[in-house]
This record gives sequence, C-alpha cells and structure tokens, in this order.
Amino acid sequence: MPLSNFINISVEKHSDGTYWGTTQNIPGVVTAFGATLAELKENLNAAYKDYYELATELKEDYLDEISKTPIFKYQLDLKSIFDLLPEVKISNIADKAGINSSLLRQYKTGSKQASEEQANKVLNALHQLGDELLCLY
Repeated sequence: MPLSNFINISVEKHSDGTYWGTTQNIPGVVTAFGATLAELKENLNAAYKDYYELATELKEDYLDEISKTPIFKYQLDLKSIFDLLPEVKISNIADKAGINSSLLRQYKTGSKQASEEQANKVLNALHQLGDELLCLY
C-alpha cells in the first residue's frame, strides 16, 4: 500500500514565462513544464504515468511507496514570480487578490508556501493588473 496518495509538486515560473513542476516526496524525480499552469499539469500527469510504468516494468523496490493514481498538490513558488516582477507593489496585489498583505509578503520572500488556491488568487490579481495596464495608451 502506498505511503501516501498525495504528491507535492513545487511549481516555479521562469523568466521565459514557462511553468516548471517537480515532485517533492517520492523516490526519484518527475519534472515537466508548460506554457500555462494547465499545460504543466497535463504534462506532469503524462510524465508521472511514464515514471510509474517504468517502475512497474523494472519491478522497482519503491513501488509500494507510490500510487498509480496519485493526487498532486501543487505549491506555486510565488517568490519566483515576484522576483520576475520587482516593480509590483505587494499591498496592491494583496488587495486585488483579497488576501492579507503580510501573508503575501511571506509568500514573496519564500518564508511561506502558498496553497494552489491562494496562488491562483494572486495570479488572477496579477492578470487583472496586466489587463488594466493593457488598456492604457
């Protein structure tokens, strides 16, 4: 029986705009990337499927520690996103996202990890700001 059906995925956004995801709590490493978060998730599912199939084929010792159909828990590294956008004022994004600005500062410094739900609020606020800026001439 697997130790856990949950696999933690650390997600970072790189300077070229791609999202990279890496497993955190399984033997070995599964990693994938995508132009969007949705594409990353799709690619990571495919990569994990290959990882599991190969482990089964090779009769790896760790098979009893992993699940064939895990639940991925995505942890977005908001620090890497804010590192790419140093001109963004944290308190304004926190207001737009509806979260505490002190908490967002902790996400920004990396002292706390945002849940997928919280990270999506921040990303949506950043997208909203981007849309507002695109309206300017």
